[in-house]
Amino acid sequence: MIYTYGITQLGTYHVKHDMVCQDAHNIIKCDESCAVSAVADGLGSEEHSDIASEMAAKISTVYCAENIKDDCSDEQILNIIRDSFVLAQSRIEKVATDNGHDLDQYDTTLSLAVLRGDALYYGQSGDSGIVTLTTEGLYKKVVEQQRDEEGRVFPLYFGEDKWVFGKFLEPVVSVFLATDGMLETLFPVYIRNEPVNIYVALARYFMGPDFLHIEKFGEDYVKEKVSEFMKGIPDAQVNDDKTVVVMVNPDLKMKVQQQSYYAEPNWEELRRRYEEAWKRAAYPHLFKDAEDNQEEIKNNMETTNGAGEKE
Repeated sequence: MIYTYGITQLGTYHVKHDMVCQDAHNIIKCDESCAVSAVADGLGSEEHSDIASEMAAKISTVYCAENIKDDCSDEQILNIIRDSFVLAQSRIEKVATDNGHDLDQYDTTLSLAVLRGDALYYGQSGDSGIVTLTTEGLYKKVVEQQRDEEGRVFPLYFGEDKWVFGKFLEPVVSVFLATDGMLETLFPVYIRNEPVNIYVALARYFMGPDFLHIEKFGEDYVKEKVSEFMKGIPDAQVNDDKTVVVMVNPDLKMKVQQQSYYAEPNWEELRRRYEEAWKRAAYPHLFKDAEDNQEEIKNNMETTNGAGEKE
């Protein structure tokens, strides 16, 4: 059986500046073995993006839930997800036109996931994202954030040239969707180049069936617990609106990794290595001079030792 929870919280930056929440999410359980969910993040600089994010999340999930049937093929499901994006954007454009507003004032991201049994289907537009837990017990990023070289987001309005759709290649037990601030808590900069580049301990807290025990404690309990945790995240880490959605099927069998996989990272050592790598990239001549000096010292020592042996 698939269990779900979803949370959207107004960010502290929005509270301080008297701004509305521009995040939205929606979850629909089609039956015990199929659920559809979406998260959307209205672009902060756009006046009506809160309307767009609400519409995108609701319209896309409702369309998928109404049209995905038990006998649908993989291709049909992906086409339905694509059509749900088209429908959401066309409805947003109509609202903008009817209200006499510029369309770019309704920019939003959209990430959508369909969990059917142990199969994950998805659609992606923008810099929100999706993470999954496979039956092998590994946490994996499903989609990359869509931004240009200057960090500007590709919103839903950019259309099918930017949208990404697919079926995840491995069977899964859990799916996590989040808007950018919460997504990036799972991918701290210090571990991006590490062999395990996801903050597994935190991912497990949000979506691990072996940690949530959602079938025992219930969806409301888990939602309240995670919500309190999210409220306590420091502003320095996330001050934007926060949204997470989780779909999990604890009935599926999942391998358990070695305990080291779930351990809290050594942040002090990771920070030191990251900063050293950054300095080497930013000031290569300084490190080259130091390396040349070390090589010269080594050569001098070898020469001296060789002369002593001859005597």
